[in-house]
Amino acid sequence: MEFKINPAVYTGIFAVPRTVVDNNIRLASADALRVILLIFAHPDQPVSVESLAASLHKPTGEISDALLFWMERGILTDAASSPAAAPQAQAPATVLQAPAKPKKTVADLPLARPTHEQIAIRCSENEAFRELFQEAQQKLGKTIGYEGQSLLIMLHDTYDLPVEVILMLLEYAKSKGKTGYKYLASLGRDWSEKEIDSLESAEAYLEELTGTDALWTDFRRQAGMKNVNPTAKQRRYLTAWRKELGFDREMIFLAYEICIDNTGKLSVEYMDKVLRAWAQTGVRTPDDAERERRSWREKKRGGKKTAAKKESVYSSDASYDLDAYSKTAIGLQNDTAPDVHQ
Repeated sequence: MEFKINPAVYTGIFAVPRTVVDNNIRLASADALRVILLIFAHPDQPVSVESLAASLHKPTGEISDALLFWMERGILTDAASSPAAAPQAQAPATVLQAPAKPKKTVADLPLARPTHEQIAIRCSENEAFRELFQEAQQKLGKTIGYEGQSLLIMLHDTYDLPVEVILMLLEYAKSKGKTGYKYLASLGRDWSEKEIDSLESAEAYLEELTGTDALWTDFRRQAGMKNVNPTAKQRRYLTAWRKELGFDREMIFLAYEICIDNTGKLSVEYMDKVLRAWAQTGVRTPDDAERERRSWREKKRGGKKTAAKKESVYSSDASYDLDAYSKTAIGLQNDTAPDVHQ
């Protein structure tokens, strides 16, 4: 089945630079694409995190990330720091401002807990708290007494988490096998700082967490790693590789093999350079990487002086035979490889 554009939709047209599509379509997230299309469709309207979030019905944090993606690639610039453009016959490119959103910080839960009487009053005044206590016991698989009830109320009052979000938090903690009150308090603070304050934002965040967790489970088994959960740094990199760059477990493990072959240790920084080099050159599968590796070898056999000078750098014959190519692509050699081990 073939498709074509319906001519009737040409009643309103706006221009999008080709570089937006050609250089970024594979890397841009769905939110990033929505944001840039909305901006180009309405160039005369002021651009702010809040206005875009309201138009797209998205949390401001996700909009900030989307704007940052385009600013890092030079599509958007900060109006406050951009020099004034010289007058031209045609309309100059619109300079858009994406103000950085300050990170929300919250304090630890107060030492002073609500009293038994205060808890009883809250339950009598708000049926949602009674339901919260009942469902919390079911989700955690244990009876919650005064300490648990106090924690749940403080998650609501101190961290501004709605009851439905608290229940999703408890369900996630249960899935991780961590139901201690100290961990729940830490998780509540993290969610509050990330402004996960609605069912929509909680569902999106849990999708991100569970997706990264599943990726880590597959990756650690294939790599023979023992830690069940990734560290905070590993989670950040895994999320970026999965969501920002769009790589699957196979390509991430391939980058891991190259990292081990070239450095003898796990370095997520090294893996990140390999994967980002692949993303920039359109390498999406092991076959793509193999073709690019062959192309590099053919150029090398062609007698290029630059390749001959670096002959000693490419002496290893690693799995997939991609280590030499990867060093060339990311500009790393054995004596300059990142010395980070997790």
